Amino acid sequence: MSDTDTKEQTYNPFQLFDAHDGPVPASFVQRRRVSAAIRQITAKLIRIDADDDQLSAWADRLETLQQELAEYEQLDTQATSRKLFSGKATASDVFQMMDYNPVGGASNPIAPELTWVRHSPEGVEAQVCLGLPYQGPVGRIHGGVIAWMMDAVLARALNAAFKIAMTGTLSLRYLAATPLFETVSLRAEVVRQEGRKIFVEGGIWHGDKQTVVVEGVWLVPKAFGG
Repeated sequence: MSDTDTKEQTYNPFQLFDAHDGPVPASFVQRRRVSAAIRQITAKLIRIDADDDQLSAWADRLETLQQELAEYEQLDTQATSRKLFSGKATASDVFQMMDYNPVGGASNPIAPELTWVRHSPEGVEAQVCLGLPYQGPVGRIHGGVIAWMMDAVLARALNAAFKIAMTGTLSLRYLAATPLFETVSLRAEVVRQEGRKIFVEGGIWHGDKQTVVVEGVWLVPKAFGG
């Protein structure tokens, strides 16, 4: 067996999503269980119909867990981030960064749970069904949450088009209500580049009805040729 065969595979910035779609490390199976439980507890506790004694009992149990967690340190991700952008990231590195993404990160309990259905240079698409933790007006997704998700979706369109850039501006027009408890589609595509500026467009659809229009300008860092 050659040295190449025995070395762990590494990934460059444009292979990260493929790596993240691969086998889930055992540690992250458990981290995802923790995240899912927190997410479900959060959703259930919002406006829960319970008396003060029951609320106090739950608070006591959660505060005990909080005290247990205080004994543990958190991993430093700076070195891992550098490996991601240098093409030296292992599958473990990819999960350490991407599984905690605030949009779609399965190990991040605050992250909207996006399901990606398209990822190509021509554009990307994700689907999501959100509940009460993300509510603004009754029955609707909060406008700030929409902006939060669309920033990530437009950024993924850049990655799918083999481009690295940072958000410069993000503009949204809210055409109609984007509902909770129903599946909506989030789409984006790169439309053109002018020097360091990359123009990306997208939106949200509820069935055939578009509810949000998004336009963004991303800036290529000087370190990447900008």
